[in-house]
Amino acid sequence: MRKAIFIFIAIVLVAASIDWIRSCSGLKSHKEVFGRELTYADMYEYKDADYDYVVRVPSFFTAQADSLQDEKGRMRFEYGDQWITIVFESHVMHNNGQSLKDGMDSLAQVLKATDRKLGSDYFILSGPQYENGSLIEGYSYYSKVMTNHKLWFVYTMVYPDDYKEVLARLFKEIDDWQIWERPRPQLKQGESQTPKAVSE
Repeated sequence: MRKAIFIFIAIVLVAASIDWIRSCSGLKSHKEVFGRELTYADMYEYKDADYDYVVRVPSFFTAQADSLQDEKGRMRFEYGDQWITIVFESHVMHNNGQSLKDGMDSLAQVLKATDRKLGSDYFILSGPQYENGSLIEGYSYYSKVMTNHKLWFVYTMVYPDDYKEVLARLFKEIDDWQIWERPRPQLKQGESQTPKAVSE
């Protein structure tokens, strides 16, 4: 009788272990969960009160209160949890008469950029993130600078390096960014503005 009870308990434990292992293998990493949330998130549009320029950020990012902004024309948005922090920041600066190429070279040196791209009315810089001269381990930045008369409009994302692969939507948002509001496409009945990756 004792032998039968022992065998029964052993079978129950083995079955429970198999179920536990199967359930664990189905768990997704935080990166996968975040990537999925980002794919489905709405993008909210914000307009700066001083210069009227517009940026779009995911709906689950938090806007920093205007009272905490230390200069005119600056906006900051942040997502943070126990694993990562992602920051979107935008601001306006005077170009001091510099050409776009000279400005790109100058800022690339200051920001220790490892990559740069020059367009007709913009440039993009990227590289490891530094703060007060110290490297922030595991984080990088991606910045687009657009020119308009004597002003440069800057839109930057600071992100964790190991999340880069799930941030494609945010890199595209910065690449496509225009200073002023974008015209909204006219949708036909039944059409959606859902990102293509979501609808497939």
